[in-house]
Amino acid sequence: MASISLRQGVLGKRLAAHLLRRSSFKVTPARIADFASKTAQQAVDELFVVPPLTHPEGPINWVDGVTAWLTTGPYENNPQNGGQQKQAVLTWLTNEMLHDASISHKMTLFWSSIFVTEMDTDWRMFELWRLFQQFAVGNIKTLAYKVTLDNKMLRYLNNNINNKNSPNENYAREFFELFTILKGEQIDTGNYSNYTEHDIQEAARVLTGFVTSNTYVDPETGRRAGVASFGKHDAGNKKFSAAFGHQHITGATSASDMYRELQDFVDMIFGQVETARAFVRRMYRFFVSDFLTEEIENDVIEPLAQQLFSDGYEVENTLKTLLRSVHFYDEDDSDNHDEIIGGKIKSPLELYLSGINLFDANQMGVLNDDPAENYSKGSWLISYNLVPLGFSYYPSSVEGYPGFFKAPNYSKSWFDQATISSRYRLSYSFLQGRTVKNNKTIPFAINTVNYFNTHFSNQSYSDELVTQLLEIALPEMPDTDRFEYFRQKLLGQLSPINWAFEWANYESTGDGAAIEIALNDLFAAVCDSPEFQTF
Repeated sequence: MASISLRQGVLGKRLAAHLLRRSSFKVTPARIADFASKTAQQAVDELFVVPPLTHPEGPINWVDGVTAWLTTGPYENNPQNGGQQKQAVLTWLTNEMLHDASISHKMTLFWSSIFVTEMDTDWRMFELWRLFQQFAVGNIKTLAYKVTLDNKMLRYLNNNINNKNSPNENYAREFFELFTILKGEQIDTGNYSNYTEHDIQEAARVLTGFVTSNTYVDPETGRRAGVASFGKHDAGNKKFSAAFGHQHITGATSASDMYRELQDFVDMIFGQVETARAFVRRMYRFFVSDFLTEEIENDVIEPLAQQLFSDGYEVENTLKTLLRSVHFYDEDDSDNHDEIIGGKIKSPLELYLSGINLFDANQMGVLNDDPAENYSKGSWLISYNLVPLGFSYYPSSVEGYPGFFKAPNYSKSWFDQATISSRYRLSYSFLQGRTVKNNKTIPFAINTVNYFNTHFSNQSYSDELVTQLLEIALPEMPDTDRFEYFRQKLLGQLSPINWAFEWANYESTGDGAAIEIALNDLFAAVCDSPEFQTF
């Protein structure tokens, strides 16, 4: 029986690494060791302490190295700087993900994977990412309301041209089908268990008259947002189907009242427990497992959905319950090595950003410290590492990333013919400080001698050295034959005694040349292993 009861006792290194891989990009040897001595409750509580952004001012204009490009006044987009600004925003975002020790940016990625938009080259891209960061562990219902009025979203799904004389159903449809309650079972043509085509039509009427604005700032978020234009709004009453208890929403009487009408609509959607179930299923697939069984539905999804619903869609308690649970650590049955830990394929972000932190491969520190140099390097990291590995910060369709939410393959979708060669050049990238595509020089590289000397102990004993690396790099310790494979990658033609002499010589002379090749071979074998692709 699957159980969401609180896991007792300290985590140990294996479970600490599992929690960190699933909930943060800041997976380091020191954090794994620290979390190993904590209980699940202590560790998860720490993950929910969200630190300030590394650069809360946003991207820095690299022309002058000083100006906070998007937060110190109006930004005039034009062909000369639009591409630079896009590059700056994505580099800034990648840097924030890389340095965030909390769960915040995993959740930022989660929300961006649900409330999907497209690439842009102006300030709207920055504003929406800041909204996701702001609500990372906040209220889902409020986020859904704010996203509806976001300038980028208004344009992406055409709700900025949705007016009483020419209704546009694009956003209304996706709000039901992809963003919130989801379809449920199809009952008849245009009729699903969770909503009907009539509901989409009525929702589109509610959503008429909201237009983009370059100047209005939402006082609750501090972000620029769209505004209500009453002359374009359908002010009639709206009546929804039996799926929503034939609820009536009273039409607005003024521009200011349009926000009340929109809130009534959002409240109606989130007044259905099925909406809570939809979000919990997505959280489960994102953080725990690709697969939902009847047992999981009954013992995990349903109680968590009831908790989320009772909490008014404040996400923190529900997510904490999941990440603290016996089930999350695969300890609710007789075999705690068969289902969850190592059961998902890493997305490119999880593979690469977590790898940078795990292997001390960030020689640059904070990307914004030297804008002119670091933005170009950050751009190469994104364009020539993350993209070839299969990740763009904007999915190719409004359905989102197949690797996170799309049946039947889910996380297996990250690993395909288009990305496999890049994934197996990852060790080269780390060892050489070069991108997997176009061979660009980037300051993200591992110094294996320094790494093994700094983070491990008893390095002269080959078995202990290999064990310590595998404990933090792989989701599970391999069996005897597989362990021997990795050990031989280190030893090569050496005996364990010879290796001990080589390490002792390094310690006495400081010359790591003799051991570097062996350590590089071990690192490459681990980084290129099928096991390292999983978490």
